[in-house]
Amino acid sequence: MKKYSKAPLPFQGQKRNFIKLFNEQIKKLCGDGSGWTIVDVFGGSGLLSHNAKYTCRNARVIYNDYDNYSNRLANISKTEEIRKDLLSLVIDSQKGVKIKSKTKEKIIQYLNSKQENLDYSTLSNYLLFSGGIATSISDFESRSLYNRVTVTPLNCDGYLAGVETTHLSFIELMQKKFTGKSLYLLDPPYINTQQGYHKDTYFGLLDQVKLFELMKPPFIYFTSDKSEIVEMVNNDNCTFSDIFSECEIFETKNQVTGASSYKDFLILKKSYGYCWEGDYASITQSIQSSS
Repeated sequence: MKKYSKAPLPFQGQKRNFIKLFNEQIKKLCGDGSGWTIVDVFGGSGLLSHNAKYTCRNARVIYNDYDNYSNRLANISKTEEIRKDLLSLVIDSQKGVKIKSKTKEKIIQYLNSKQENLDYSTLSNYLLFSGGIATSISDFESRSLYNRVTVTPLNCDGYLAGVETTHLSFIELMQKKFTGKSLYLLDPPYINTQQGYHKDTYFGLLDQVKLFELMKPPFIYFTSDKSEIVEMVNNDNCTFSDIFSECEIFETKNQVTGASSYKDFLILKKSYGYCWEGDYASITQSIQSSS
C-alpha cells in the first residue's frame, strides 16, 4: 500500500504538516485498528482517512466526503491530460512568473475547449498566484496568470483503498452507532465560512454548537489561531470548555509570507470520561435571540 504524505490533488487545509504526529497518535491510541472505527467527519481531501487506514490497517475507516473530493479523484486522468497540455502551452514561460498575454490567450482558448472536464481547484493551483481561487473560465480571463504548472504526473492509485466513502451531513454521521470503539477526526470549517458540497451553505455558530453537542471522546480536533476554539479550550467559564478538558494540544507554525504566519492546532482527547449533557435547544434559542 502506497503511503501519501499529501493529497493527490490540491486541497486547501489538508493538514500535511500534522501527518507524522497524527499517525503517531492514532497508532498509540488504536494500535493496528482491530475493533476500531475511525470516522473522518469533515473528510476534506481524504488525507487523514488514507493515513488512518495506512497506519491502523485493521480499522474500519469512514471518509465523509464533505467537499465532493472523490469526484475530483474519479476524474484525475482527465485532469492529468490537461496538466500535460498546459505544460506544453507554458513551455516558454519561466516557472512562477506572470504568463504573457499571447500565451494567456492560448490557455483560455484551450480551457474553453475542455469546459466539461475542468477541475478548477487544481487549475487555480496551476495558473493563479498562491492562494488564488477561480470557479470559472471567466475568472481566469479577468486575472493575471502565472506558470505554476507542476511537472509531476497526477496519480491517486490506492489512495482510498480499504476506506469507506460517505456523503452525509456531520449531524447524520455523528448520530450513527458503530460497533466497537470509535475515534472521530474533526476538522470543521471555521464558523461563518462556506462548507462542503459546492460551498453553497455556511458553517454557522449553530452548526458549531451542534457539533459540540455531538462530540464524544476519543476525538482528534483540528483548528488554528484563526479560530476562537483554542480560547474556548482555555476558558473555564465557557459552556463547552469541559469538552476539551484533559486534552493534549499540539501546534505547528505555518509561514505564509516573510512577515505573516499562523498556527495550526491538533487537539487530542482520549478519555471516555466526559459527555456533555447540556440543553442544545435552549442554547440555540439564546443564540437566535441575540442575533
